[in-house]
Amino acid sequence: MTKPLIHFSSLLDRAAFEHLQNKTLLPSFSHYDVWLYEHSVGFTVAKMMDMDLLAETKSAVVSALENGTDFRDFKNRLKPYLMAKGWWGEQVMLDPVDGVAKTVQLGSTRRLRVIFQTNLATAYAAGQWARIQEDKQMFPYLKYIASTAEHKRQSHMTYYGKIWAADDPIWQSIFPPNGYGCQCTVRQLTKKQALRERNEDINRQPERFTEQQKINAQNGVLDDGTDDIQWVDFTNPRTGQTVKIPFDVTPTFAHNHNNRLEDLQNLLRDKHGLDIQEGIWDTLRQYIEKRGGNGNIDELIIAHANDIPNPKWHESSMAIMREGKRLYLKYIDLIKKANSIQQPHLAIIEIMKREGVELGLPSLKVASSQSELMQEMVEALQVYPTNWLKLSNQIGKIRVEGQANRAFHSFVTDTLIRDFTHGIKPRYLPFKEHINKNLCKHGDSLILSNLERTKQARMAIYIHEFAHRLQSIMPDLQDLFTRLFNERTKNDTIQKLNDMLPENGRIYDNKEKGKRNHFPNVYYGKLYKRGGLDEPLELMTMIFESLLGGESWRYQELDTRRELLYFGLAILVRWHK
Repeated sequence: MTKPLIHFSSLLDRAAFEHLQNKTLLPSFSHYDVWLYEHSVGFTVAKMMDMDLLAETKSAVVSALENGTDFRDFKNRLKPYLMAKGWWGEQVMLDPVDGVAKTVQLGSTRRLRVIFQTNLATAYAAGQWARIQEDKQMFPYLKYIASTAEHKRQSHMTYYGKIWAADDPIWQSIFPPNGYGCQCTVRQLTKKQALRERNEDINRQPERFTEQQKINAQNGVLDDGTDDIQWVDFTNPRTGQTVKIPFDVTPTFAHNHNNRLEDLQNLLRDKHGLDIQEGIWDTLRQYIEKRGGNGNIDELIIAHANDIPNPKWHESSMAIMREGKRLYLKYIDLIKKANSIQQPHLAIIEIMKREGVELGLPSLKVASSQSELMQEMVEALQVYPTNWLKLSNQIGKIRVEGQANRAFHSFVTDTLIRDFTHGIKPRYLPFKEHINKNLCKHGDSLILSNLERTKQARMAIYIHEFAHRLQSIMPDLQDLFTRLFNERTKNDTIQKLNDMLPENGRIYDNKEKGKRNHFPNVYYGKLYKRGGLDEPLELMTMIFESLLGGESWRYQELDTRRELLYFGLAILVRWHK
């Protein structure tokens, strides 16, 4: 009896196949015409403007993936067709963007190889990412694996052996392939496997790891961070859009290859604007609520790939909140991680850094009769944007002293200096030496620290009181918070703060007044008489203290009014004046 022939073939990567097959056709003149995340949802070939040509090319790539076709067979199928259609060699084409006729390279064997390799590599990467998401509960870590190429790229070696959580936002920018022909990959690991491999790598190549990484490994901790990754601004020469990407990743590859839901969201926003995008998600939330869900689909629409802020983000309070929400969702995993160790301010600081905000200024102008307070003040304020701190230096000095039971800020004006000549009021006695020696100048600030509080609480006080200084030196920043306050309280009357509290919780002086409406606590709504007007001067200070001050309970309190959290986050990240 004749034995049947048995044919062996590799199994089809179903997730990769479906990802590639479901891509829509996007004609383009330049590879920059299809931008970043658009590659996840669109099939494109630069200079291929004809839809029939594009459809046939996609069909050939999909067939190659489905059938395991090698490049030779792929070329033999597609090359005659493209040549017959005239899409081969150098030709003159009209650039639709500037209307200029240009000599361009159409089809060639080299270009076919790039088309073949790039589309298959990104499809397999998309399939791998889908499986990573399915298995991340059991295998929560990813390790960046070195390229299998004979000649490895020096630029990608930065990532070799690095381990991050599968949910870490860094994978939205460096999930391989990270360039044409890149053969890097990742391996999914349990925590036990990840720690074992980290220790093996340290023993094999100790010079590649920092002392902190070695200590972390000994303590069973995996935290490679992203401090050694250099981020650069890249401007799309076709559209003028600027995004931040790792300097060693090819710009059109600096996105995750299978964030289809987020990428469709971004395309919707780009084509039709933010309002229609928000409307669609609101409708979906309402639908989920009606069907018995909790209506919270925000984590399903995390905008990791959405790196383009709304240029009109500050034109309304709602726009600011929307921008803050975009940032919050983009970095939700980072925020969750910081919350889990009760240090949410670390996430806010890291978000600012990753979004390109330079922080801190060691040469901050601070004076005090107590060197410890001066050092604390300088240390505490390093979480503020450098530009803000530089402006503070230009305007004057911060003079900090300590006293039990209270804390405050006073901005020194010529009027206040004249008042000093009539005798020092009790509140300013801690600054007696500064005043008697005529050291106080217009533009300085007097900040009193409460010495009865812990150091951590004092650090939060410094952040809060410096925000009061910002209100005087950056009035346009305060105007944003005043606008928000007025919008939220337009139907509220001014009341005593104590009257907004229960009988057993009244802690304020009866002269302290404010408005109630929708704040985490009544102090957010406190008003001050300034220039004959009632000014809301605690909304900004309380939000900044809650986000940057390091006291977890303050952050959690602010999180009960998350729209205010969004507002403050957007300001800290986007306000660069």
